[in-house]
Amino acid sequence: MFPQHWKSRIDEWLVSSLAAKLFFVSTLLVLALTTVFQGLVDPAKMPLWMRIYWIILGVLGPLGLSFLCVGMWTYWVRLDNSRAYAKRIWFVVLLVGAWYGECAYYYFVYLPQVIRKRRAQPS
Repeated sequence: MFPQHWKSRIDEWLVSSLAAKLFFVSTLLVLALTTVFQGLVDPAKMPLWMRIYWIILGVLGPLGLSFLCVGMWTYWVRLDNSRAYAKRIWFVVLLVGAWYGECAYYYFVYLPQVIRKRRAQPS
């Protein structure tokens, strides 16, 4: 699908500190949107000045969710160096858990592996 030199750049970017930070923000967006999805917050009943936050979240949230989804699946397929049984378990978590599974994968697999890779690299 992509030329080989693009694949290596995508792999490098996936483990960059910028990517890790953007994935972190995406996980926060998932948690913030959860309150709306579960009906805990009803922005329609709020004054306009408070709705601005929810409007921004409503625009950025789906983008963050999509970004997190694509990023965690790409990392799982291409770079995850977990054992085979762990990858199978995380496959099910990513598939069934949707956004929450991707958040869990970020915190329990992606982030620790990226931190270990960064520490192992010479300065």
